[in-house]
Amino acid sequence: MKQAFRLVAFTLLPGLVGCAGGTHSIVFGDIENSSEANPLSVVQQHLSRHGIANGANVVVGVMDRGIVGLGLDSHHKWFYPHPVNGGVWITGQIVVAGDGKRFTAMEAATGNVVWEQKGLGQIRGASDDGQSTLVWLTSGPKTPGILQTIDRRGHVHRTIDVPEDVGIPAMVGNVGFVPWRNRFVSLVDFEGPKEIARFDQGYPTALAWVMDQAVYVGRDVFTRYDDRITTTGIGRATTKEIPKQQLVDDPTWFPVAGIAGPITREPIENTKIFAKPTPQGATAGYDGQRYYASNRRIVLGLRDDTGELVWVRRLEANILAGAAFEGGVVLCDRAGNVQSFEGKTGALAEQVSLGTALRACVIQVDRFSKPAAPRPKPLVEQLSEAIDGADASGVKMQGMLVRELGKQPSALATERLIDLAFDSKTLPELMVEVRDGISGRRNGQEAMLAALSRRYDYLAGVLMTPPVGPLADALAAMKEGRAAPLLAEHLNDPANRTDDVKRAALALEVLATEAEREPLETFFALYRATAYDDDMTQAVVSVARTLIRIAGDEGKELVRAAAYDPMTVPPLQQPLRRLVSEGS
Repeated sequence: MKQAFRLVAFTLLPGLVGCAGGTHSIVFGDIENSSEANPLSVVQQHLSRHGIANGANVVVGVMDRGIVGLGLDSHHKWFYPHPVNGGVWITGQIVVAGDGKRFTAMEAATGNVVWEQKGLGQIRGASDDGQSTLVWLTSGPKTPGILQTIDRRGHVHRTIDVPEDVGIPAMVGNVGFVPWRNRFVSLVDFEGPKEIARFDQGYPTALAWVMDQAVYVGRDVFTRYDDRITTTGIGRATTKEIPKQQLVDDPTWFPVAGIAGPITREPIENTKIFAKPTPQGATAGYDGQRYYASNRRIVLGLRDDTGELVWVRRLEANILAGAAFEGGVVLCDRAGNVQSFEGKTGALAEQVSLGTALRACVIQVDRFSKPAAPRPKPLVEQLSEAIDGADASGVKMQGMLVRELGKQPSALATERLIDLAFDSKTLPELMVEVRDGISGRRNGQEAMLAALSRRYDYLAGVLMTPPVGPLADALAAMKEGRAAPLLAEHLNDPANRTDDVKRAALALEVLATEAEREPLETFFALYRATAYDDDMTQAVVSVARTLIRIAGDEGKELVRAAAYDPMTVPPLQQPLRRLVSEGS
Protein backbone atom coordinates (compact mmCIF):
# COMPACT_ATOMS: atom_id res chain seq x y z
CA MET A 1 0.00 0.00 0.00
CA LYS A 2 1.05 3.60 -0.54
CA GLN A 3 2.06 5.30 2.66
CA ALA A 4 1.46 8.93 3.54
CA PHE A 5 4.54 9.37 5.67
CA ARG A 6 6.03 12.71 6.74
CA LEU A 7 9.11 13.44 8.82
CA VAL A 8 9.08 16.54 10.99
CA ALA A 9 12.14 17.90 12.79
CA PHE A 10 12.17 20.77 15.21
CA THR A 11 13.87 22.45 18.09
CA LEU A 12 12.52 22.44 21.61
CA LEU A 13 8.86 23.37 22.00
CA PRO A 14 7.62 26.01 24.45
CA GLY A 15 6.18 24.50 27.58
CA LEU A 16 8.19 21.30 27.19
CA VAL A 17 10.93 21.58 29.75
CA GLY A 18 10.62 21.75 33.48
CA CYS A 19 12.99 21.12 36.33
CA ALA A 20 14.08 17.59 37.10
CA GLY A 21 11.85 15.68 39.48
CA GLY A 22 8.77 17.78 38.82
CA THR A 23 5.80 17.20 36.55
CA HIS A 24 6.27 18.27 32.96
CA SER A 25 4.00 18.62 29.99
CA ILE A 26 4.62 18.07 26.31
CA VAL A 27 2.68 20.24 23.90
CA PHE A 28 1.43 17.95 21.13
CA GLY A 29 0.59 20.61 18.60
CA ASP A 30 1.61 22.10 15.27
CA ILE A 31 5.27 22.71 14.73
CA GLU A 32 7.40 24.31 12.07
CA ASN A 33 10.02 22.54 10.04
CA SER A 34 13.57 23.11 11.20
CA SER A 35 16.70 23.44 9.11
CA GLU A 36 18.66 21.47 11.66
CA ALA A 37 20.01 17.99 10.99
CA ASN A 38 17.36 15.28 10.88
CA PRO A 39 16.75 14.38 14.54
CA LEU A 40 15.28 11.02 13.50
CA SER A 41 18.71 10.10 12.19
CA VAL A 42 20.22 11.18 15.51
CA VAL A 43 17.71 9.01 17.37
CA GLN A 44 18.51 6.05 15.12
CA GLN A 45 22.20 6.44 15.91
CA HIS A 46 21.38 6.65 19.61
CA LEU A 47 19.35 3.44 19.46
CA SER A 48 22.11 1.68 17.53
CA ARG A 49 24.62 2.62 20.21
CA HIS A 50 22.32 1.68 23.07
CA GLY A 51 21.17 -1.65 21.66
CA ILE A 52 17.88 -3.39 22.35
CA ALA A 53 17.90 -6.28 24.79
CA ASN A 54 15.80 -9.38 24.22
CA GLY A 55 12.61 -9.68 26.19
CA ALA A 56 11.63 -12.58 28.42
CA ASN A 57 9.67 -15.49 27.00
CA VAL A 58 6.88 -15.71 29.54
CA VAL A 59 3.15 -16.23 30.02
CA VAL A 60 1.29 -14.40 32.78
CA GLY A 61 -2.21 -15.48 33.76
CA VAL A 62 -4.58 -13.41 35.89
CA MET A 63 -6.48 -15.33 38.60
CA ASP A 64 -9.01 -14.15 41.14
CA ARG A 65 -6.33 -14.19 43.84
CA GLY A 66 -3.39 -12.81 41.90
CA ILE A 67 -1.28 -13.73 38.91
CA VAL A 68 0.73 -16.78 37.86
CA GLY A 69 3.78 -16.62 35.61
CA LEU A 70 5.39 -19.36 33.52
CA GLY A 71 8.76 -19.13 31.80
CA LEU A 72 8.43 -20.66 28.36
CA ASP A 73 12.13 -21.57 28.25
CA SER A 74 12.55 -22.93 31.77
CA HIS A 75 8.93 -23.89 32.60
CA HIS A 76 9.54 -22.26 35.98
CA LYS A 77 6.24 -21.20 37.55
CA TRP A 78 5.77 -18.36 40.00
CA PHE A 79 2.89 -16.64 41.81
CA TYR A 80 2.09 -13.09 42.84
CA PRO A 81 -0.55 -13.49 45.57
CA HIS A 82 -2.26 -10.10 45.33
CA PRO A 83 -5.43 -9.30 43.39
CA VAL A 84 -4.82 -7.49 40.09
CA ASN A 85 -7.42 -5.37 38.33
CA GLY A 86 -5.62 -2.33 36.97
CA GLY A 87 -3.71 -3.77 34.02
CA VAL A 88 -0.93 -6.30 33.44
CA TRP A 89 2.03 -5.77 31.10
CA ILE A 90 5.06 -7.86 30.15
CA THR A 91 7.85 -5.70 28.83
CA GLY A 92 11.49 -6.65 28.44
CA GLN A 93 12.45 -8.66 31.51
CA ILE A 94 9.77 -7.03 33.67
CA VAL A 95 6.11 -7.70 34.50
CA VAL A 96 4.11 -4.68 35.68
CA ALA A 97 0.74 -5.23 37.37
CA GLY A 98 -1.65 -2.95 39.21
CA ASP A 99 -4.83 -2.99 41.26
CA GLY A 100 -5.83 0.66 40.76
CA LYS A 101 -4.22 1.75 44.03
CA ARG A 102 -0.67 0.55 43.52
CA PHE A 103 1.38 -1.06 40.81
CA THR A 104 4.29 -3.46 41.09
CA ALA A 105 7.21 -4.43 38.87
CA MET A 106 8.39 -8.05 39.04
CA GLU A 107 11.12 -10.05 37.39
CA ALA A 108 9.50 -11.91 34.52
CA ALA A 109 11.64 -14.99 35.10
CA THR A 110 11.03 -15.37 38.84
CA GLY A 111 8.17 -13.13 39.96
CA ASN A 112 10.45 -11.44 42.49
CA VAL A 113 9.31 -7.89 43.24
CA VAL A 114 11.64 -5.23 41.83
CA TRP A 115 9.74 -2.18 43.07
CA GLU A 116 6.28 -0.97 44.09
CA GLN A 117 4.64 2.39 43.58
CA LYS A 118 1.45 4.03 44.65
CA GLY A 119 -1.09 3.87 41.88
CA LEU A 120 -2.09 7.10 40.23
CA GLY A 121 -4.57 5.27 38.02
CA GLN A 122 -4.81 2.23 35.81
CA ILE A 123 -1.88 1.02 33.71
CA ARG A 124 -2.70 1.74 30.07
CA GLY A 125 0.74 0.81 28.77
CA ALA A 126 4.26 -0.05 29.87
CA SER A 127 7.70 -0.45 28.29
CA ASP A 128 11.05 -1.37 29.84
CA ASP A 129 14.45 -0.80 28.23
CA GLY A 130 16.54 -2.76 30.76
CA GLN A 131 17.39 0.29 32.89
CA SER A 132 14.05 1.88 33.64
CA THR A 133 10.35 1.32 33.06
CA LEU A 134 8.01 3.70 31.23
CA VAL A 135 4.39 3.46 32.39
CA TRP A 136 1.32 5.24 31.07
CA LEU A 137 -1.29 5.75 33.79
CA THR A 138 -4.83 7.12 33.55
CA SER A 139 -7.84 7.28 35.81
CA GLY A 140 -10.02 5.89 33.01
CA PRO A 141 -9.98 4.80 29.35
CA LYS A 142 -10.67 8.29 27.93
CA THR A 143 -9.14 10.59 30.52
CA PRO A 144 -5.85 12.53 30.54
CA GLY A 145 -2.98 10.66 32.08
CA ILE A 146 0.71 10.74 32.83
CA LEU A 147 3.88 9.08 31.58
CA GLN A 148 6.33 8.05 34.26
CA THR A 149 9.81 6.61 34.07
CA ILE A 150 10.83 4.55 37.10
CA ASP A 151 14.34 3.22 37.73
CA ARG A 152 15.26 -0.18 39.18
CA ARG A 153 15.24 1.21 42.72
CA GLY A 154 11.62 2.28 42.28
CA HIS A 155 12.44 5.98 42.08
CA VAL A 156 10.25 8.05 39.77
CA HIS A 157 12.69 9.72 37.41
CA ARG A 158 10.25 11.77 35.28
CA THR A 159 6.53 12.45 35.25
CA ILE A 160 5.00 13.99 32.12
CA ASP A 161 1.38 15.05 31.64
CA VAL A 162 -0.12 13.77 28.40
CA PRO A 163 -3.43 14.41 26.61
CA GLU A 164 -6.17 11.82 26.44
CA ASP A 165 -5.44 10.74 22.86
CA VAL A 166 -2.00 9.29 23.56
CA GLY A 167 -1.44 5.67 22.48
CA ILE A 168 0.61 2.86 24.01
CA PRO A 169 4.26 3.97 24.20
CA ALA A 170 7.57 2.13 23.88
CA MET A 171 10.99 3.06 25.24
CA VAL A 172 14.55 2.25 24.20
CA GLY A 173 17.65 3.88 25.70
CA ASN A 174 15.49 6.35 27.66
CA VAL A 175 13.88 7.56 24.42
CA GLY A 176 10.13 7.08 24.33
CA PHE A 177 8.07 6.49 21.17
CA VAL A 178 4.73 8.08 22.03
CA PRO A 179 1.80 7.77 19.55
CA TRP A 180 -0.85 10.49 19.74
CA ARG A 181 -4.00 11.54 17.91
CA ASN A 182 -3.94 8.04 16.40
CA ARG A 183 -1.51 9.28 13.75
CA PHE A 184 1.62 11.01 15.02
CA VAL A 185 4.59 9.54 16.90
CA SER A 186 6.68 11.80 19.11
CA LEU A 187 10.16 10.78 20.19
CA VAL A 188 10.71 11.95 23.74
CA ASP A 189 14.08 12.07 25.49
CA PHE A 190 13.13 11.43 29.11
CA GLU A 191 16.47 12.76 30.37
CA GLY A 192 15.34 16.30 29.43
CA PRO A 193 12.57 15.67 29.25
CA LYS A 194 12.19 16.96 25.71
CA GLU A 195 10.50 16.02 22.48
CA ILE A 196 13.32 15.64 19.99
CA ALA A 197 11.38 14.64 16.88
CA ARG A 198 8.09 13.38 15.58
CA PHE A 199 6.79 11.76 12.44
CA ASP A 200 3.41 11.61 10.78
CA GLN A 201 2.34 8.06 9.96
CA GLY A 202 -0.49 9.03 7.68
CA TYR A 203 -2.54 6.07 8.90
CA PRO A 204 -3.99 5.00 12.28
CA THR A 205 -1.20 4.65 14.83
CA ALA A 206 -2.10 3.69 18.37
CA LEU A 207 0.79 1.43 19.38
CA ALA A 208 4.54 1.45 19.71
CA TRP A 209 6.37 -1.70 20.72
CA VAL A 210 9.73 -3.45 20.85
CA MET A 211 10.17 -6.93 19.43
CA ASP A 212 13.18 -8.96 18.32
CA GLN A 213 15.58 -6.01 18.80
CA ALA A 214 13.52 -3.65 16.64
CA VAL A 215 11.01 -0.86 17.29
CA TYR A 216 7.63 -0.77 15.54
CA VAL A 217 4.75 1.71 15.42
CA GLY A 218 1.29 1.46 13.91
CA ARG A 219 -1.91 -0.52 14.31
CA ASP A 220 -3.39 -2.24 11.24
CA VAL A 221 -0.38 -0.99 9.28
CA PHE A 222 2.99 -0.98 11.02
CA THR A 223 6.29 0.78 10.39
CA ARG A 224 9.64 -0.65 11.42
CA TYR A 225 11.92 2.07 12.82
CA ASP A 226 15.15 1.44 10.93
CA ASP A 227 17.64 3.24 8.67
CA ARG A 228 15.04 3.60 5.89
CA ILE A 229 12.89 5.84 8.02
CA THR A 230 15.64 8.47 8.05
CA THR A 231 17.37 8.00 4.68
CA THR A 232 14.87 7.07 1.97
CA GLY A 233 12.40 9.93 2.16
CA ILE A 234 8.65 10.26 2.17
CA GLY A 235 6.63 7.13 1.61
CA ARG A 236 9.60 4.74 1.63
CA ALA A 237 9.73 3.59 5.24
CA THR A 238 9.56 -0.16 5.92
CA THR A 239 5.84 -0.78 6.33
CA LYS A 240 3.44 -3.69 6.19
CA GLU A 241 -0.34 -3.97 6.27
CA ILE A 242 -1.91 -6.56 8.53
CA PRO A 243 -3.85 -9.01 6.30
CA LYS A 244 -7.48 -9.65 7.18
CA GLN A 245 -8.83 -11.05 3.92
CA GLN A 246 -11.39 -13.56 5.04
CA LEU A 247 -11.52 -13.19 8.77
CA VAL A 248 -14.70 -12.50 10.71
CA ASP A 249 -15.71 -10.32 13.65
CA ASP A 250 -13.58 -7.22 12.98
CA PRO A 251 -10.07 -8.67 13.45
CA THR A 252 -7.58 -6.76 15.63
CA TRP A 253 -3.83 -7.00 16.03
CA PHE A 254 -2.40 -6.16 19.46
CA PRO A 255 1.30 -7.07 19.34
CA VAL A 256 2.12 -5.71 22.78
CA ALA A 257 1.89 -8.06 25.77
CA GLY A 258 -0.54 -6.21 27.96
CA ILE A 259 -4.04 -5.62 29.23
CA ALA A 260 -4.91 -1.94 29.30
CA GLY A 261 -7.05 -1.01 32.25
CA PRO A 262 -9.59 -3.04 34.21
CA ILE A 263 -9.58 -6.81 33.83
CA THR A 264 -13.02 -8.32 33.29
CA ARG A 265 -14.48 -11.72 32.55
CA GLU A 266 -16.13 -10.55 29.36
CA PRO A 267 -15.92 -13.10 26.55
CA ILE A 268 -13.47 -12.61 23.72
CA GLU A 269 -15.82 -11.73 20.88
CA ASN A 270 -13.65 -10.45 18.06
CA THR A 271 -10.96 -12.21 16.08
CA LYS A 272 -7.39 -11.71 17.30
CA ILE A 273 -4.43 -11.67 14.93
CA PHE A 274 -0.92 -12.76 15.90
CA ALA A 275 2.10 -12.11 13.71
CA LYS A 276 5.86 -11.77 14.08
CA PRO A 277 7.28 -9.03 11.86
CA THR A 278 10.67 -9.66 10.32
CA PRO A 279 13.19 -7.41 12.16
CA GLN A 280 15.52 -6.90 9.20
CA GLY A 281 15.50 -6.65 5.42
CA ALA A 282 14.52 -4.12 2.78
CA THR A 283 10.85 -5.06 3.01
CA ALA A 284 8.61 -5.89 5.94
CA GLY A 285 7.01 -9.28 6.25
CA TYR A 286 6.15 -12.01 8.70
CA ASP A 287 8.18 -14.91 9.96
CA GLY A 288 7.65 -17.94 7.75
CA GLN A 289 5.12 -15.99 5.65
CA ARG A 290 2.54 -16.89 8.28
CA TYR A 291 0.14 -15.06 10.48
CA TYR A 292 -2.36 -16.54 12.90
CA ALA A 293 -5.88 -15.72 14.01
CA SER A 294 -8.01 -16.88 16.93
CA ASN A 295 -11.72 -16.67 17.57
CA ARG A 296 -13.03 -18.23 20.78
CA ARG A 297 -11.68 -21.82 20.70
CA ILE A 298 -10.44 -21.79 17.10
CA VAL A 299 -6.95 -20.87 15.88
CA LEU A 300 -6.00 -20.55 12.21
CA GLY A 301 -2.67 -20.55 10.42
CA LEU A 302 -2.73 -18.47 7.20
CA ARG A 303 -0.35 -17.37 4.45
CA ASP A 304 0.29 -13.66 4.67
CA ASP A 305 0.60 -13.12 0.91
CA THR A 306 -2.65 -14.81 -0.16
CA GLY A 307 -4.68 -15.22 3.03
CA GLU A 308 -4.91 -18.94 2.23
CA LEU A 309 -5.87 -21.12 5.19
CA VAL A 310 -3.05 -23.58 5.90
CA TRP A 311 -4.21 -25.22 9.14
CA VAL A 312 -6.83 -24.98 11.85
CA ARG A 313 -7.06 -26.30 15.42
CA ARG A 314 -9.79 -26.23 18.04
CA LEU A 315 -8.72 -25.83 21.67
CA GLU A 316 -10.50 -27.08 24.76
CA ALA A 317 -11.33 -23.58 26.03
CA ASN A 318 -11.64 -20.03 24.71
CA ILE A 319 -8.34 -18.45 23.73
CA LEU A 320 -7.38 -15.44 25.84
CA ALA A 321 -4.01 -14.44 24.38
CA GLY A 322 -1.37 -15.40 21.88
CA ALA A 323 1.97 -14.40 20.43
CA ALA A 324 3.80 -15.39 17.26
CA PHE A 325 7.39 -16.59 17.51
CA GLU A 326 10.02 -17.80 15.07
CA GLY A 327 8.36 -20.81 13.49
CA GLY A 328 4.97 -20.79 15.21
CA VAL A 329 2.49 -19.36 17.67
CA VAL A 330 1.87 -19.84 21.40
CA LEU A 331 -1.62 -19.51 22.89
CA CYS A 332 -3.12 -19.31 26.36
CA ASP A 333 -6.73 -20.34 27.03
CA ARG A 334 -9.22 -19.73 29.81
CA ALA A 335 -8.57 -23.18 31.33
CA GLY A 336 -4.90 -22.21 31.88
CA ASN A 337 -3.47 -24.32 29.05
CA VAL A 338 -0.46 -22.93 27.20
CA GLN A 339 0.07 -24.50 23.79
CA SER A 340 2.64 -23.92 21.07
CA PHE A 341 1.82 -24.79 17.46
CA GLU A 342 4.24 -25.21 14.59
CA GLY A 343 3.62 -22.45 12.05
CA LYS A 344 3.79 -24.38 8.79
CA THR A 345 1.50 -27.29 9.69
CA GLY A 346 -0.27 -26.39 12.95
CA ALA A 347 1.19 -29.44 14.69
CA LEU A 348 1.20 -29.24 18.48
CA ALA A 349 4.81 -28.58 19.52
CA GLU A 350 4.28 -28.26 23.28
CA GLN A 351 1.55 -28.08 25.89
CA VAL A 352 1.97 -26.98 29.50
CA SER A 353 -0.50 -25.80 32.12
CA LEU A 354 -0.61 -22.86 34.48
CA GLY A 355 -2.59 -25.11 36.80
CA THR A 356 -5.60 -22.86 37.23
CA ALA A 357 -8.49 -21.29 35.36
CA LEU A 358 -7.82 -17.72 34.25
CA ARG A 359 -9.65 -14.42 34.00
CA ALA A 360 -7.12 -13.07 31.52
CA CYS A 361 -3.70 -13.82 30.08
CA VAL A 362 -0.77 -12.05 28.39
CA ILE A 363 2.18 -13.56 26.51
CA GLN A 364 5.55 -12.20 25.46
CA VAL A 365 7.93 -14.11 23.21
CA ASP A 366 11.07 -12.58 21.74
CA ARG A 367 13.98 -14.76 20.70
CA PHE A 368 12.01 -17.97 21.05
CA SER A 369 11.42 -21.11 19.02
CA LYS A 370 10.11 -24.64 19.36
CA PRO A 371 11.21 -27.73 17.43
CA ALA A 372 8.98 -28.81 14.59
CA ALA A 373 6.41 -31.34 15.64
CA PRO A 374 5.04 -34.34 13.70
CA ARG A 375 2.77 -33.41 10.81
CA PRO A 376 -0.90 -33.38 11.85
CA LYS A 377 -3.94 -34.64 9.99
CA PRO A 378 -4.80 -33.31 6.51
CA LEU A 379 -6.49 -29.92 6.41
CA VAL A 380 -9.85 -31.45 5.50
CA GLU A 381 -9.80 -33.48 8.71
CA GLN A 382 -8.66 -30.47 10.71
CA LEU A 383 -11.56 -28.44 9.36
CA SER A 384 -14.04 -31.21 10.13
CA GLU A 385 -12.84 -31.52 13.72
CA ALA A 386 -12.91 -27.75 14.23
CA ILE A 387 -16.47 -27.50 12.88
CA ASP A 388 -17.81 -30.52 14.76
CA GLY A 389 -19.74 -29.62 17.88
CA ALA A 390 -19.90 -25.90 17.15
CA ASP A 391 -22.08 -23.77 19.38
CA ALA A 392 -24.08 -20.70 18.49
CA SER A 393 -21.56 -18.27 20.02
CA GLY A 394 -18.99 -19.02 17.36
CA VAL A 395 -21.22 -19.47 14.34
CA LYS A 396 -19.48 -16.79 12.22
CA MET A 397 -16.10 -18.45 12.51
CA GLN A 398 -17.66 -21.87 12.00
CA GLY A 399 -19.33 -20.59 8.85
CA MET A 400 -15.96 -19.43 7.55
CA LEU A 401 -14.50 -22.88 8.25
CA VAL A 402 -17.35 -24.57 6.37
CA ARG A 403 -16.65 -22.31 3.39
CA GLU A 404 -12.98 -23.26 3.62
CA LEU A 405 -13.94 -26.92 3.68
CA GLY A 406 -15.92 -26.36 0.49
CA LYS A 407 -12.78 -24.99 -1.21
CA GLN A 408 -10.69 -28.09 -0.56
CA PRO A 409 -10.06 -30.09 -3.75
CA SER A 410 -10.20 -33.64 -2.38
CA ALA A 411 -13.25 -35.87 -2.53
CA LEU A 412 -12.88 -36.27 1.22
CA ALA A 413 -14.09 -32.68 1.62
CA THR A 414 -17.29 -33.65 -0.18
CA GLU A 415 -17.80 -36.55 2.22
CA ARG A 416 -17.27 -34.32 5.25
CA LEU A 417 -19.76 -31.75 4.01
CA ILE A 418 -22.33 -34.49 3.50
CA ASP A 419 -21.63 -35.78 7.02
CA LEU A 420 -22.39 -32.32 8.37
CA ALA A 421 -25.62 -32.19 6.38
CA PHE A 422 -26.82 -35.41 8.01
CA ASP A 423 -25.71 -34.37 11.52
CA SER A 424 -28.68 -33.22 13.58
CA LYS A 425 -26.30 -31.18 15.78
CA THR A 426 -25.24 -28.94 12.90
CA LEU A 427 -26.59 -25.47 13.65
CA PRO A 428 -29.25 -24.13 11.27
CA GLU A 429 -27.04 -21.10 10.51
CA LEU A 430 -24.23 -23.47 9.51
CA MET A 431 -26.52 -25.70 7.48
CA VAL A 432 -26.92 -22.89 4.95
CA GLU A 433 -23.13 -22.84 4.45
CA VAL A 434 -22.98 -26.64 4.34
CA ARG A 435 -25.62 -26.83 1.60
CA ASP A 436 -23.90 -24.09 -0.40
CA GLY A 437 -20.63 -25.99 -0.08
CA ILE A 438 -22.15 -29.23 -1.37
CA SER A 439 -23.77 -27.43 -4.28
CA GLY A 440 -20.38 -26.17 -5.43
CA ARG A 441 -18.55 -29.52 -5.28
CA ARG A 442 -17.32 -31.12 -8.49
CA ASN A 443 -16.03 -34.41 -7.13
CA GLY A 444 -17.08 -37.08 -4.64
CA GLN A 445 -19.88 -38.51 -6.80
CA GLU A 446 -19.93 -41.81 -4.95
CA ALA A 447 -20.56 -40.10 -1.63
CA MET A 448 -23.25 -37.95 -3.24
CA LEU A 449 -25.07 -40.94 -4.72
CA ALA A 450 -24.90 -42.75 -1.40
CA ALA A 451 -26.39 -39.70 0.31
CA LEU A 452 -29.28 -39.57 -2.17
CA SER A 453 -30.00 -43.22 -1.42
CA ARG A 454 -30.79 -42.33 2.20
CA ARG A 455 -34.29 -41.41 3.36
CA TYR A 456 -35.61 -39.81 6.50
CA ASP A 457 -36.51 -42.69 8.82
CA TYR A 458 -37.16 -41.92 12.47
CA LEU A 459 -37.29 -45.59 13.50
CA ALA A 460 -34.00 -46.30 11.75
CA GLY A 461 -32.34 -43.30 13.37
CA VAL A 462 -32.01 -41.28 10.15
CA LEU A 463 -33.23 -37.94 11.48
CA MET A 464 -32.18 -35.68 8.63
CA THR A 465 -33.29 -35.68 5.03
CA PRO A 466 -30.52 -35.66 2.44
CA PRO A 467 -29.48 -32.26 1.05
CA VAL A 468 -31.27 -33.14 -2.17
CA GLY A 469 -31.13 -29.71 -3.80
CA PRO A 470 -27.38 -29.12 -3.37
CA LEU A 471 -26.64 -32.69 -4.43
CA ALA A 472 -28.80 -32.21 -7.50
CA ASP A 473 -26.94 -29.00 -8.41
CA ALA A 474 -23.55 -30.69 -8.13
CA LEU A 475 -24.48 -33.93 -9.90
CA ALA A 476 -26.15 -32.09 -12.77
CA ALA A 477 -23.06 -29.91 -13.21
CA MET A 478 -20.95 -33.09 -13.41
CA LYS A 479 -23.44 -34.73 -15.83
CA GLU A 480 -23.69 -37.71 -13.48
CA GLY A 481 -26.44 -39.84 -15.08
CA ARG A 482 -26.53 -42.35 -12.21
CA ALA A 483 -28.23 -39.68 -10.11
CA ALA A 484 -31.34 -39.55 -12.32
CA PRO A 485 -33.38 -42.41 -10.78
CA LEU A 486 -32.51 -41.28 -7.25
CA LEU A 487 -33.52 -37.69 -7.93
CA ALA A 488 -36.74 -38.85 -9.60
CA GLU A 489 -37.65 -40.80 -6.47
CA HIS A 490 -36.98 -37.76 -4.31
CA LEU A 491 -39.48 -35.73 -6.30
CA ASN A 492 -42.26 -37.73 -4.69
CA ASP A 493 -40.83 -37.88 -1.16
CA PRO A 494 -42.95 -35.57 1.06
CA ALA A 495 -40.09 -35.30 3.56
CA ASN A 496 -38.11 -33.10 1.16
CA ARG A 497 -38.39 -29.32 1.31
CA THR A 498 -39.85 -27.59 -1.72
CA ASP A 499 -36.58 -25.87 -2.62
CA ASP A 500 -34.93 -29.30 -2.83
CA VAL A 501 -37.74 -30.59 -5.03
CA LYS A 502 -37.37 -27.61 -7.37
CA ARG A 503 -33.60 -28.14 -7.71
CA ALA A 504 -34.01 -31.90 -8.23
CA ALA A 505 -36.51 -31.24 -11.01
CA LEU A 506 -34.14 -28.75 -12.61
CA ALA A 507 -31.30 -31.30 -12.50
CA LEU A 508 -33.53 -33.91 -14.13
CA GLU A 509 -33.92 -31.61 -17.11
CA VAL A 510 -30.29 -32.50 -17.79
CA LEU A 511 -30.02 -36.03 -16.39
CA ALA A 512 -33.36 -37.83 -16.86
CA THR A 513 -33.90 -40.59 -19.42
CA GLU A 514 -36.87 -42.69 -20.50
CA ALA A 515 -36.20 -44.86 -17.45
CA GLU A 516 -37.40 -42.05 -15.13
CA ARG A 517 -40.64 -41.45 -17.03
CA GLU A 518 -42.94 -43.14 -14.54
CA PRO A 519 -41.96 -41.19 -11.37
CA LEU A 520 -41.90 -37.99 -13.41
CA GLU A 521 -45.45 -38.58 -14.67
CA THR A 522 -46.57 -39.41 -11.13
CA PHE A 523 -45.15 -36.12 -9.83
CA PHE A 524 -46.66 -34.15 -12.70
CA ALA A 525 -50.10 -35.66 -12.29
CA LEU A 526 -50.15 -34.92 -8.57
CA TYR A 527 -48.65 -31.46 -8.35
CA ARG A 528 -49.94 -29.76 -11.49
CA ALA A 529 -53.26 -29.56 -9.62
CA THR A 530 -51.84 -28.93 -6.14
CA ALA A 531 -48.66 -26.83 -6.53
CA TYR A 532 -48.91 -24.49 -3.59
CA ASP A 533 -45.86 -22.23 -3.83
CA ASP A 534 -43.37 -20.85 -6.35
CA ASP A 535 -40.86 -23.67 -5.74
CA MET A 536 -43.39 -26.38 -6.57
CA THR A 537 -44.71 -24.43 -9.53
CA GLN A 538 -41.21 -24.19 -10.98
CA ALA A 539 -40.66 -27.89 -10.27
CA VAL A 540 -43.79 -28.86 -12.21
CA VAL A 541 -42.67 -26.73 -15.18
CA SER A 542 -39.22 -28.38 -15.12
CA VAL A 543 -40.77 -31.86 -15.02
CA ALA A 544 -43.11 -30.93 -17.89
CA ARG A 545 -40.12 -29.81 -19.95
CA THR A 546 -38.33 -33.08 -19.17
CA LEU A 547 -41.36 -35.21 -20.12
CA ILE A 548 -41.54 -33.48 -23.48
CA ARG A 549 -37.84 -34.22 -24.00
CA ILE A 550 -37.84 -37.89 -23.01
CA ALA A 551 -41.37 -38.95 -24.11
CA GLY A 552 -41.70 -36.99 -27.34
CA ASP A 553 -45.22 -36.52 -28.67
CA GLU A 554 -46.73 -38.51 -25.82
CA GLY A 555 -45.09 -36.24 -23.32
CA LYS A 556 -46.23 -33.13 -25.18
CA GLU A 557 -49.83 -34.36 -25.29
CA LEU A 558 -49.74 -35.06 -21.55
CA VAL A 559 -48.55 -31.53 -20.87
CA ARG A 560 -51.04 -30.04 -23.38
CA ALA A 561 -53.98 -31.75 -21.69
CA ALA A 562 -52.86 -30.43 -18.32
CA ALA A 563 -52.34 -26.91 -19.68
CA TYR A 564 -55.99 -26.62 -20.68
CA ASP A 565 -57.47 -28.58 -17.79
CA PRO A 566 -59.33 -26.27 -15.35
CA MET A 567 -58.09 -28.49 -12.49
CA THR A 568 -54.53 -27.34 -13.17
CA VAL A 569 -53.67 -24.51 -10.77
CA PRO A 570 -53.85 -21.09 -12.52
CA PRO A 571 -50.17 -20.15 -12.04
CA LEU A 572 -49.21 -23.22 -14.11
CA GLN A 573 -51.62 -22.92 -17.01
CA GLN A 574 -49.84 -20.23 -19.03
CA PRO A 575 -46.29 -21.65 -18.52
CA LEU A 576 -47.48 -25.11 -19.62
CA ARG A 577 -49.23 -23.68 -22.69
CA ARG A 578 -46.04 -21.91 -23.69
CA LEU A 579 -44.13 -25.19 -23.40
CA VAL A 580 -46.45 -27.10 -25.75
CA SER A 581 -46.54 -24.21 -28.22
CA GLU A 582 -42.78 -24.16 -28.55
CA GLY A 583 -41.69 -25.93 -31.70
CA SER A 584 -45.29 -26.52 -32.84
